[in-house]
Amino acid sequence: MRRARPAGAGPLRARGAGVSARLQHARPLAFGLLGVLVLGQGAWTAHALLRGHARPSELLYPLLFLPAALALWASRGRVPLLALPARLLIGFSFVWNVADRLGLRGPPGTPGVGWGDFAHFVTYTAEVNAFAPPSWAPALAVLATLAEGALGVLLLLGVRPRLAAAGAALLLLAFATAMVLSGLSQAEYAVYLMAAGAGALATADGIRLRLPFRVARRTV
Repeated sequence: MRRARPAGAGPLRARGAGVSARLQHARPLAFGLLGVLVLGQGAWTAHALLRGHARPSELLYPLLFLPAALALWASRGRVPLLALPARLLIGFSFVWNVADRLGLRGPPGTPGVGWGDFAHFVTYTAEVNAFAPPSWAPALAVLATLAEGALGVLLLLGVRPRLAAAGAALLLLAFATAMVLSGLSQAEYAVYLMAAGAGALATADGIRLRLPFRVARRTV
């Protein structure tokens, strides 16, 4: 006999299906915006490299994410294998940066380490949110770290991928806008492009490709 579902599981599943349907309706807008940002970020990156304004090692985010975003845009999110690189790159970047600010990649000053501890990340958060009171920086740093850690794991494992991608899009959009308002360059990290990529993923069919961690239901 099949085990009864917990009370409330039906309405929750119905609400989740409704959210997914609304996200899919936004697909033309999401992929149109992604295409514009692929062109814009690609032009900016090529100009920066050809003019010698930056070395390739300083533009790892755009150089890595541009091909994934282009593949996602070209497939319109209908080919699982072409949507996978963008999802994994966004998820990995979140987890990788959280590990950095927690000191798991080495102490401050280590080559390739951006912060090295949480205190340095709080200072960076204050710079990114220069328009906000400095006293807000610790709370914003904690919230950003919790959000990035949770969303990064969900994206990597393919758990609730559509909702995780939507959350990542909002987080990246807020981050990029804060950088612009504070007079910092977001293009070096392709933040708006990654936000558009996450938004497109939230509307895609192919995002359902996931690691085989699903547990089979028990029957009696």
